[in-house]
Amino acid sequence: MSAHSARAISRHPETTRVQRRVFRLGHIEVEVIDHPDNGVTYGLRAAVPLVNGQRPPLLFSGHLETGMGTQARRLGHHFDQLEGRL
Repeated sequence: MSAHSARAISRHPETTRVQRRVFRLGHIEVEVIDHPDNGVTYGLRAAVPLVNGQRPPLLFSGHLETGMGTQARRLGHHFDQLEGRL
């Protein structure tokens, strides 16, 4: 089961073993979990207000792979260039 799911979060809301960080990118939330046993995973969801204290379900999740940091920086650089035109 994904550590990003609402059930997993409710079972283990605060744990010292799992590092959970949320980054906002416009109307998207990227949640990154660094789990000592299962590795680093990420999940994408719509960044909308909580409903009954719950975040919306994930649209996608996966394991961090080599090269993804470079891919994210390329996207960020491209966004920087496009923002100059706004």
